[in-house]
Amino acid sequence: MGNAATASTEVCSSSDTSARQAFEKWEAIVSDAVLPSSIEPLATGHWHGKVSTTQFDRSSFTLMSASAQRVMRTRRQIEQASAEFLLVNIVVEGSNWTEQNGRVADTPAGSIVFFDSARPLDSRTTDNAVSAIVRAPMHLVLEHAGLVRDELPLATPMPTTGALGVVATFFRGLAELPPDETTQAATVLDSEIAGMLSSAVLLATGRSSPAPSDSLYTRQQVLAYLRKRYTDPELTVDEVAHACLVSRRTLYRLCEGFGGPAALVRRMRVEHARRLLRADLNRPLAAVAAASGFATDRHFYRAFRDETGQTPGQFRAQLDPGTSRR
Repeated sequence: MGNAATASTEVCSSSDTSARQAFEKWEAIVSDAVLPSSIEPLATGHWHGKVSTTQFDRSSFTLMSASAQRVMRTRRQIEQASAEFLLVNIVVEGSNWTEQNGRVADTPAGSIVFFDSARPLDSRTTDNAVSAIVRAPMHLVLEHAGLVRDELPLATPMPTTGALGVVATFFRGLAELPPDETTQAATVLDSEIAGMLSSAVLLATGRSSPAPSDSLYTRQQVLAYLRKRYTDPELTVDEVAHACLVSRRTLYRLCEGFGGPAALVRRMRVEHARRLLRADLNRPLAAVAAASGFATDRHFYRAFRDETGQTPGQFRAQLDPGTSRR
């Protein structure tokens, strides 16, 4: 059974803690959370850094924000390492510039880039940059992807749009999980992270068939497509299967935990309708139904009642007892 340990630490210089003392503490924390590295500040004066890390049995995920810094992974540190990892940096805010393998990755916010822990690395960030850093055993990623090390797209930033956006969204969502839910999900997530990253690597190299049809990546791809299209009343199971390159049978298997693709879309539509009702108590229910993807008012009322135990009018009246039920 997988396990997960989540910890958050914030380091700031203050009247009691000098910038140098705060930074030395920060260097130790980052080296423990991600990889042993040499770190130095890129500006004098106040220092601030915050890191949240979820450590699984074999992989880890870290959300980091800090004052401008330089991070170096030296040959000596590599020689002393007992394991090798694929590192994935998803830049959320700010920018960083990282040199590895003869390339310099100029990585703005909204980009994803891959690095090898067994090769020297030199990285610089802007002030208050925010990054999501995923670490997974290198051998597992290569086995899943069917690649050799020299085929990895190292230090090559790519936008987190399209298919790669599925990967970025998954790990951003992981960062937002409460600690108790992360622990509950550990049995699934730890075994799937290497597969998810191998799918990202294959997408970055332009390979076809980026993941097995029953992989976590494919499930996330289906969910991402449904989130984009659920408000379209013309959306069909065949369209979803075709867009995600899976068969109807596989699509139903991927969604069986939600009661099937139709049940999942219905749930998304009802939740969207609830948001619209909360946002505008005077919006006609027929307009809410149409904006949420329901083909008819009858379908809307039935789905809303099945999901919430209330009619849309009852739900709205609960928000504002003075609202008339239209």
